[in-house]
Amino acid sequence: MKKVVIGLMLGVFQLSFGQFSRNVGEFSSLKVYGKIDVVLVPSSESKVESTASDSEIETINKNGELRIRMTPSKILQGDKVAVTVFYENLNDIQANLSSTVSSPETAKAKMLRLSSNEGSKIVLNVDTGKLNIKTNSGGEINVTGRADYQDIIVNSGGKYHGQSLESESATVTANAGGIAEVFATETVDATTRAGGIIDVYGDPADRKYKNVIGGKVNFK
Repeated sequence: MKKVVIGLMLGVFQLSFGQFSRNVGEFSSLKVYGKIDVVLVPSSESKVESTASDSEIETINKNGELRIRMTPSKILQGDKVAVTVFYENLNDIQANLSSTVSSPETAKAKMLRLSSNEGSKIVLNVDTGKLNIKTNSGGEINVTGRADYQDIIVNSGGKYHGQSLESESATVTANAGGIAEVFATETVDATTRAGGIIDVYGDPADRKYKNVIGGKVNFK
């Protein structure tokens, strides 16, 4: 029995070792770098938690912009790290260098800016007045929910999956092999360049579209 108790205590110690909770101060902008999987949780406090060691994750809050990245030694190991970010107000989210950002809750803001770069991915349900989207270099953004207006730029093989996001109007540009799927019920202004593809859902009555150098706009 004594051996069992000691074993359980050792297991709890090993589980808790390497976990941390860190207060980071108020922020409204979040930038994530390098193979970190972030889960967003709305809260009454601003903090970061992770199963990684406290010394393996860097958090820098500069003028309300929170940056999260692994330390150089952890990056060299090549492992992904899970981080939970508790936030009060958030209107700008950027995923970089193969990181991911998701949430079990709806992201709410008057204006919300999402950016995914270098093979990163953002998956969110949103409720916002204006949604700004930008993807570059294979970045991907998947959104559901609602927005009054969307402004979308998809570059260099980036992907935007917004066919399940209800919106009234949208301006969307797809460049250099970028792919965008957008939903709009009233107006859409779509431009493709150099092989970009835009699929428009929602049957908007007011349609403006332009294809340049092999791009394509499809109305579904």
